Formats: sequence, C-alpha cells, structure tokens
Amino acid sequence: MRKFGWLIGILGLVSCQNLRQEVEPEQLADQPVKLLVACFISPQDTVLAAKVARSRPILDDETVTNLEITNATVTLQTGSRSVVLTYHPRLRYYRASPNQFPIRAGETYQISVQTPDGQSVEARTTVPEAVSLQQVRLDSEVVLENDQVRKRFFAKYIWSDFPTHTNYYQTEGTFTHRCSGCSPEKTIHEPVQFPGKQGLYSDQESNGGRMVSDPGYLGVSIPSNQPFFPTLFSKPFVLTADLLHLNADYYRYHQALQRQQEVESNPFAEPVPIPTNIRGGLGCFGAYSRSTLTIRLD
Repeated sequence: MRKFGWLIGILGLVSCQNLRQEVEPEQLADQPVKLLVACFISPQDTVLAAKVARSRPILDDETVTNLEITNATVTLQTGSRSVVLTYHPRLRYYRASPNQFPIRAGETYQISVQTPDGQSVEARTTVPEAVSLQQVRLDSEVVLENDQVRKRFFAKYIWSDFPTHTNYYQTEGTFTHRCSGCSPEKTIHEPVQFPGKQGLYSDQESNGGRMVSDPGYLGVSIPSNQPFFPTLFSKPFVLTADLLHLNADYYRYHQALQRQQEVESNPFAEPVPIPTNIRGGLGCFGAYSRSTLTIRLD
C-alpha cells in the first residue's frame, strides 16, 4: 500500500481536479505503436545482443512478455561486412557471435530491424577507443551500522582523460572472495556499488586531465578492530575493475535512465524524457570500449 500513498495524496488536492479532466482517454489510446530497440556493442564483449519490442500505449493492458518481438530480422552492418542476429527463445533476445562479426574501435556500425508486418527502424553508432585504467586505490572508512562501529571498504579508479572532444565514462567492477563461514563454503561474486552518479562520468570539468571516480563500495564491512580478512572471508580476494569509454549515445541514454529512477517515486518531479537515436522508433544503439585492471590479494 505504501507505493500508492503519494497517489492518494494527489487525489486530495483540489487543484489537480481540472488537470485530470483535460486528458481524453481516446487520445492516449490513439498513439502509434513504435518499435523499441536496445543494442550496445563493444570490441571486448563475448556476444552481440539486441532486444526488440513494441511500445506500449498508456491504456494497453498486455503483459510485458507480449510486447516482445521474436520474428524480426535484426542486422548489424559496417562497410561490406554484416551479420544477422538470431532470436534465442530462452534468453529472449537476438544474438550472434563476435567471431562472425568482430566489433572494432573507431568504426561506425548500423543496426536495422524489420518485422514481418512491414515496420522498420535503423540507427548508427561509432565505437570509441579504449582508455586505460591506470590505477585502483583500495581504502576504508569508519561507519556506524546497527549501533556498531565498522569499517566499510571501497575502491577509487584513476585514469587519464582523452585530451580531444568531450568524453564519457562508466566505472564497473566485481569483487570475488571465498566465504569460509558459509556452509558449504563457496565463492561469492558481488558487483562494486557506485552510488550517486551510478558510475557515469563526463570529462567536461577536467578535459584531458586526471580523472578519479567516486568511491565504489565493495559490499563488505567488518568490525573496526578486525583485520581486512576476518574469519568470514578467506583469501584470495580478487577485484576486477572495469573502465568503459562510452560514446555519447550510450551515455545520454543511461544517464536519463538513472535520473528517471531517481524521481520515479516523486509525483511532483519533472518527467525525465528518455533520448533515442533509433530512426523511426525508440530506444538506443550505443557503443563502448572496456579497459580492465585486476587486483588480487593473497
């Protein structure tokens, strides 16, 4: 019930009554259905993948699964090279192997989608060069959790920005450790958490200079008087840090999604439009290159 609490509050505002009457349901239902396409390519990826669906009118009561399109022709192309992606029923997206169609930095690619009923869309995107992740610094901070003083660990990524046009980046990572206190003992893989910007960065304030990420939290905290490897964690501890150099299409799309998630529970926030570079449809065809640095503590 709590998720609808703000809605009950709005219905009690007299000033909203007239706004509600200005909307004609027939106009909402009469919006044209468009193709939705999401595809992000990288030279370092192990699979080429694309998701295709149709847009959902506001008054449409179909399930999300019914919106997916499984019989489209999805083609990636650059120059004289091309590959057709095949729909995978279990994974529910179109895919192909990069061995068939290698993605190369600096090249411009086109995606085209056609459906049996005659709908078609296309988009272009250029793959940026990889930017080396130069250093990862591990550190800790003292926090109060459940009335107990604990140490929380985090990592900061450091790299040098390209000195040319505006560049965009995203920081990701995974830390892996053995849980000796688990029964049975097992290996745990957890994502590095970058709050705030969600790991998205622009170089507009430090063009061509040194860039440092926000703290990426490793998801582990221990009593402040214990060593880094308490009884619960056994070595080795491996941090796989990834720096993604994004093109503008990828950055703007994911930045808008992030902002939308931040305001979705606020009924008074301005709506966040999601940008699209799909001609004739909606969604995003973006690209990035990945640089990885692995830290192992034995």
